[in-house]
Amino acid sequence: MKTTKHNLNAIAMGVALAMGSLSLPVSAGEGDGFHFPHGLIPYHPVGYETFSALKTEIDLQDPTFDASERTGLALVESALSLIAAREHIDGVTCSEKDYTLAVDAGDGEGDAQIFDGVGGQVDLHASLTEATKGAQVDVEAAKGASLYGAKIKDYTGDHQWSRKNNIFLDHADWTFKHQNSRRLIKYSEHSIKDYFLDVLDSEGDSVDAQHRRDLAGAWEFDAGLEVISKKGFPVTKWGELSWYRQPDGVRGVIVVTKQLVSEATCNITFVAEGGGLPFSHTGVVHVGRHGHFHETAVPAAPVDPVAPVDPVNP
Repeated sequence: MKTTKHNLNAIAMGVALAMGSLSLPVSAGEGDGFHFPHGLIPYHPVGYETFSALKTEIDLQDPTFDASERTGLALVESALSLIAAREHIDGVTCSEKDYTLAVDAGDGEGDAQIFDGVGGQVDLHASLTEATKGAQVDVEAAKGASLYGAKIKDYTGDHQWSRKNNIFLDHADWTFKHQNSRRLIKYSEHSIKDYFLDVLDSEGDSVDAQHRRDLAGAWEFDAGLEVISKKGFPVTKWGELSWYRQPDGVRGVIVVTKQLVSEATCNITFVAEGGGLPFSHTGVVHVGRHGHFHETAVPAAPVDPVAPVDPVNP
């Protein structure tokens, strides 16, 4: 099923209304590092208060994603959207959960595995089709998928990248078999995200994007909104921010954090270091009420953005 023009217009309007006030999540506290349950979240390398302020403060460029990154990032979005929707069918929204997410993507295809640690698993497969106007990534889930007891049936996603990699549209449909009532419930998700590139040389000055792969300190960012629907009606809305750096001469890292847009705040955060080319990242996804979207600017850390992690005493 393709994303309709009506749906895209509705999503675009929601982003336009909310983007000016969507703040960066706390990845560094007031003087202390903010601790992910499994270690220290890497600092946001820019750290401006809002996306709109960020756009006026630095010279943003279009990302230079290759085919493997387009495919891999689409798989990350598919996985985190499933996890976000899984929260909605719980009796208690945002109960603490952990998942392992592994994503591997090449030039035209990719795979992702979500493990919930209690026997549930989702295997996703993606295929990329490129065109002069952009690219589409089609995603399907293997039979037998489940997350924390809720079975997932008939998952299909179709995600689109713009020609310049700066706009990403995300859409998927599937059916949950409720873990308690065993009822079949249709779910879907739509999102729109802006991606942009900030390239800094060793002295902190912007450089041409064509040199991006030869320099350390090159980061791609994402800011967007997602709506999850049940039986065709919206039930939750999430804000998302991410920061991503390829492992070109330095440690690669990807952080994606989603926050439920409501008073009952819920955070979903995926953190993975290392990686490789083609796109390959394995990390932990944590669901919980840790952190929040800060109301004031969080300055970038004056140290290596990827702080060391102590697994014993995070």
